[in-house]
Amino acid sequence: PSRLVTSKMSGSALLQEPEQVHTIVAAVRQAVDSTVPVTAKMRLGYEDDALALENALAIESAGAMELTVHARTKLEGYTPPARWEALAPLREALTIPLIANGDIRSLDDYRRCVEASGCENVMLGRGAISNPALAMQIKQGPQAEKPEPMAWQDIAALVTDCSERMSQEYREKYVVMRIKQWLKMLRGEHHPAQLAFEKIRLLQKVSEIKCVLSE
Repeated sequence: PSRLVTSKMSGSALLQEPEQVHTIVAAVRQAVDSTVPVTAKMRLGYEDDALALENALAIESAGAMELTVHARTKLEGYTPPARWEALAPLREALTIPLIANGDIRSLDDYRRCVEASGCENVMLGRGAISNPALAMQIKQGPQAEKPEPMAWQDIAALVTDCSERMSQEYREKYVVMRIKQWLKMLRGEHHPAQLAFEKIRLLQKVSEIKCVLSE
């Protein structure tokens, strides 16, 4: 939904032109080997969801084997709540699997999303960043009635590992920014993340941040 993207008739702005959506997906399908799965992800629409079904069917007919839908329009951005119930008509009309996305931040959110959308599968976004154990909690199913929170030392190890991987590809300034962003998102679920963020807030070196995370 970023204005930087949509102002160039890209991203969710394309949902105003289902024929163009079909053309793009079909071009990808034709460009890769038949053994390569082609999937797509879209929002419900641009300003409203009037073209949601038309876009979904355009993607299916273009050869995509799965479709994920973020249950909000571009105009709605990331403002809660995601409208999971709006996915049900799409799921019923499609023959390919529909994957639900948007505002799935807990096991309870997952259950309500499945009930409202009728989708068997979901895609996790920011919820998996703020709660790295969420996918495993969902996978455990009924056994996860009272899921145990992920231990902070395990989360700190994940963040450290991520910083090391990013350092191989990106400038240090970018890596530091991303680590701080992740810790900010973790604060709602994990109190130690708040303490760690306060300690690293002014640091500018990955090595210094890793020292804090190892404490």
